[in-house]
Amino acid sequence: MTENNNGQPNPEDMGARLDEEIKETVEDWAEDPEGGDLFERIDVRLRGMVGGWVGAEEDAGWAAIGDKMDTNTRKAFGAWVGAEEDAGWADISGNIESRIRTGIARVFKVKAESGDPQWADITAKWESGMRNFVSALVGADRDASWSDIGQDISDKTRRAFKSLFGGKEEEEAEVRTRSQKVDIEGEEASADDDIPSVQSSKPVD
Repeated sequence: MTENNNGQPNPEDMGARLDEEIKETVEDWAEDPEGGDLFERIDVRLRGMVGGWVGAEEDAGWAAIGDKMDTNTRKAFGAWVGAEEDAGWADISGNIESRIRTGIARVFKVKAESGDPQWADITAKWESGMRNFVSALVGADRDASWSDIGQDISDKTRRAFKSLFGGKEEEEAEVRTRSQKVDIEGEEASADDDIPSVQSSKPVD
């Protein structure tokens, strides 16, 4: 089983060490069940082992062990991101966020007028690059605004449709014109005109 320079097992071996402690404790209890409660024995042995790993007092409770683990973890993260030794999680989180932001700004080649680049600077740089890229695709001016780019795309689309379907649309419009309803004008009958009658030699019942 491998251990680091502090005599602590590596993280991948800690689970196996805990399993061994539990197994030995159960075997000891099986030989002398009257010697004490099994779960109490397990608690004492595991607490002593984990407390030793994190540097807590020998008889420290789980709360003290948890505080020690938090302190150790906080110091490790703080040293990693360049925070003060006694920095809290808020300061450490701020340093982590600053590192991420600075790294992204370096990728996008963002330069701030003063101090470190902020998210607003990064967003503006990304938007400008994307706008220039789209404007180059559609043939607009390099520094064209989004509204100008949209208008340029609309004009190109309209011209493309007209070149493809313009003749057909004119032909269909002509057919529709020819098929429109035609009003036929004629002489209106006046009230004075005689209504033709039918005469018959046979009597009508």
